[in-house]
Amino acid sequence: MSHSTGSFLMLLMTTTRMALVSTGSSKTVQYHFINESLTWYEAQSFCRLKYTDLATINNMDEENQLVSTLDSHATATWIGLYNGQNDRWLWSDGSGRADFTKWSLDQPDNYNGIESCAEIQDDGRWNDIPCDLTRAYVCYEIQRDGSKKYVVYTQGQTWQSSQDLCRQKHIDLACVLTDKENAAIAAVTNKAWIGLFKDAWVWSDGTKTSFRYWKRGGSYSGNCVYVEGSQTGRWIPADCNKKATFICQGDAKLKKMVIRMKMQSDVGLTDSAASSLFLQKLETILRDQGVADFKLSWQSDKNGSVFQR
Repeated sequence: MSHSTGSFLMLLMTTTRMALVSTGSSKTVQYHFINESLTWYEAQSFCRLKYTDLATINNMDEENQLVSTLDSHATATWIGLYNGQNDRWLWSDGSGRADFTKWSLDQPDNYNGIESCAEIQDDGRWNDIPCDLTRAYVCYEIQRDGSKKYVVYTQGQTWQSSQDLCRQKHIDLACVLTDKENAAIAAVTNKAWIGLFKDAWVWSDGTKTSFRYWKRGGSYSGNCVYVEGSQTGRWIPADCNKKATFICQGDAKLKKMVIRMKMQSDVGLTDSAASSLFLQKLETILRDQGVADFKLSWQSDKNGSVFQR
């Protein structure tokens, strides 16, 4: 009976569908579709271990890329949004929390607990009202010189419909950051929606983006968010303990583990067929033990030898 000692290298690698998306700056986002069903919390741990975190979506370009990453996948898929419990006033275009505000006296008052969207009035002051009321709406786009151009539509729409229409034709509902911008909008409209809304959702990786892409219609509940399994890619609140596939973001974190083993064998392990068969058996044992996302290979020494008697 031959006796050999050797070592092999275990590489932990995840098989994913990956996409790269440029965010319009030097930053590039990598999305990885993980075809494994986990709870939102388990998916978060997985992504933080092997990548950066669950997916964050900053704008429509990234939303479209995420849908492309899902490809023909037809079931719900977790992203990194969850309920942080504390409401904040945010901008629809993803620019985050509203630092500049122009509320009317005693506003916002959340009358009857159902006022989560904001209108601009003819005096330039803001008022919170229910999002399902109909109003004219103000969209914006960026001109070549970097300035904002505001476009007013007078046909009444709900806040959500106004948001969809602005995103289709322009950038988004109007984001107002200064007195000058506010005065420019007030000069061309009476009562109209702007891009200000209230919610408590936050991103797992701490990103401050306020971009949202909720599914329209229906009644949904839950403290975590998945992307529906269709080409629309709309977001749906769901129970965090539900199991679903998920999207990670960031560079893959490959880990190496070298294990030195002593073995007894009736055949010479220097034979390539025998060593390959043994490697396959080790992989089977590890998978039966619940280990996933790995690759095994033999590690040779500086002389090119794997096994030493």
